[in-house]
Amino acid sequence: MHKLEAVFWDLDGTIADTELCGHRVAFNLAFKDFDLDWNWNECQYLDLLEISGGFNRIIHYRNKIGSELSESQCSEIQSRKRIHYKQLIESGKIEVREGVLRLINELNSFDIMQFIVTTSGRDSLIPFLKTSLSSQINYFSGFITYEDVSKHKPFPDAYERALKLSKKSQYNCIAIEDSMIGVEAAKAANLNCLLILPPWADSQQKITNKANACLNSLGDFDNPSKLIYGKKLISNNVDFDYLANIIN
Repeated sequence: MHKLEAVFWDLDGTIADTELCGHRVAFNLAFKDFDLDWNWNECQYLDLLEISGGFNRIIHYRNKIGSELSESQCSEIQSRKRIHYKQLIESGKIEVREGVLRLINELNSFDIMQFIVTTSGRDSLIPFLKTSLSSQINYFSGFITYEDVSKHKPFPDAYERALKLSKKSQYNCIAIEDSMIGVEAAKAANLNCLLILPPWADSQQKITNKANACLNSLGDFDNPSKLIYGKKLISNNVDFDYLANIIN
């Protein structure tokens, strides 16, 4: 019987809808700053999410369309994008997803270690924490960002680093993710994983079956979670008891 001791949170798409409403918008503003005719619509950006890391997405898109931008110029675009993203965060336009604050608070009340494990850079994470998780910052034991590892999701490096920092057995930990890439990273680190479908998911989305369980959201008191696969919910939403149950 395994005991839940640590939870590793993905950020983008899991804790908040930072992708379509945040990062995508910030990228397009940065492209405009550099007089580029690039404009990523929602469908394009969802495809680009298969590429881990913002800079890597710019490089991938540059290569795809045959642009002559140098890597140095792409890096400048990424830096400008971070500025726009920070402004969007500080404006309060990025909301935490349903059930996230409830679950973070509940896990803290049970003395469960919590980490954020993200491919976003620290420059993107810190403004989000200060704006959207200001009352919960101290509930986290650590943050693993883009700068902390050389190989990013779907490689296991970020989760392995979080696991090492937690000093817990992987059997007593669980990652909460919203994407196939994230689930692959967690499983490559031999972690349990709960898949919460992203806000933009639809019935046509390909869903990995590698997670311990999959739901449409964490749910809240007035809006129950919907189980896609895995163990049945104990209550109407994802809580400490459910996480403890699905790691066994």
